[in-house]
Amino acid sequence: MQIHEQLSPPPLSHREAGDQSLRAGYAGPVTLVRSALLLMALAFAAPSCAHDTTLVAVDGSHRMVARDPGTGISVVLTTAAWDGDPPLLEQDITVFHVVVANMGKQPVRLAPGDLDLIDRRGFRYRLLDAGGSFQVQGGQQPRGSYPQGRTSAYDAISIPDSDIAASALPWGYLQPGTQMRGFIYFHRSQGTSNGVTLTWHFANGDGAPLVNLAFDLHTVAR
Repeated sequence: MQIHEQLSPPPLSHREAGDQSLRAGYAGPVTLVRSALLLMALAFAAPSCAHDTTLVAVDGSHRMVARDPGTGISVVLTTAAWDGDPPLLEQDITVFHVVVANMGKQPVRLAPGDLDLIDRRGFRYRLLDAGGSFQVQGGQQPRGSYPQGRTSAYDAISIPDSDIAASALPWGYLQPGTQMRGFIYFHRSQGTSNGVTLTWHFANGDGAPLVNLAFDLHTVAR
């Protein structure tokens, strides 16, 4: 597994979820649609971790929903959802499945630098970017490029012959009336913290801030 990282604890004041973020609620079962690219036969097993833990919502559920009626943005987040290769991936890194929908009137930026995962002590866990992107038909963006977001403080992840890249949420500009789904990856938080807040700082196609959607998560044994 190749993970290029630089993890450093910010001060507590750096936590950006804040009172202005919209907190997530809970949802019923969500059907996960796997990418057609996952037809390849892979055989890769990641080494196990001593702490077999996972993240859950306050009520112990694995699915949460955050939505903002003003912008039309909604996110369904699911933990413990990984079922690809390597099969023990969640013992090494933190993995979330997300479904992002844009029911508003303007494009919404999906970018790796727009997500923060910060624990209760103020430590930040960097996103691991698998490098996927999507293109809008007729768009001017070069093929294979995607927006960075608010910051470049994220790392790259590359595991040959695995499902990580094919299953990842692709980055780009989500058009009105559309949705995108996939996995997002972070350096593992479960072995070092009792809980984290995942905050998504959404912006429009021009980079103007729209809304922050936040998920409060707790570490529990599997």
